[in-house]
Amino acid sequence: MLKAIFYFLFASFFASKAMALSSDVILTVKGNIGVFNDKKGEAYHFTESDFNKIAQYNIVTKTTWTPMSTFTGPLITDVLLMVKAKGTKVEVVTYDDYKITLPISDFYRYHSIFARYLNGKPLQRRDYGPLWIMYPISSFSELQTVKADAKLVWQVKNITVY
Repeated sequence: MLKAIFYFLFASFFASKAMALSSDVILTVKGNIGVFNDKKGEAYHFTESDFNKIAQYNIVTKTTWTPMSTFTGPLITDVLLMVKAKGTKVEVVTYDDYKITLPISDFYRYHSIFARYLNGKPLQRRDYGPLWIMYPISSFSELQTVKADAKLVWQVKNITVY
């Protein structure tokens, strides 16, 4: 009987840990990458804690949806380097299944970030979060177009490197 209780508690503990881990994932990167942290060796799941360990950068810009604001998060290129991404583009998928393909060269040229914070407050799904791909719109005239607005992808769920 004591052995059965121990196994039940042991299984319950690890089941709750597994559920907590999956809910803590704020970005999944898959595709042509060289570093994985899932059991199948197919993806790298970034948690909030992982993101906080990466150098954070600010982009101060206005967007079609926000006044001049400070967006904070890691460089997308740093995230791609962490997973040893090899490719020229990424497909970005959001929680509402919006998809767009972006050139990785953009991230190097504009020092784009995965914005996790807007004016110091964590982004939530109801307000563009958990991640919003942010470019320094106000600093480059070529980014001040309707076409460039499509690159400002919010509610990012995962990216696939090609």
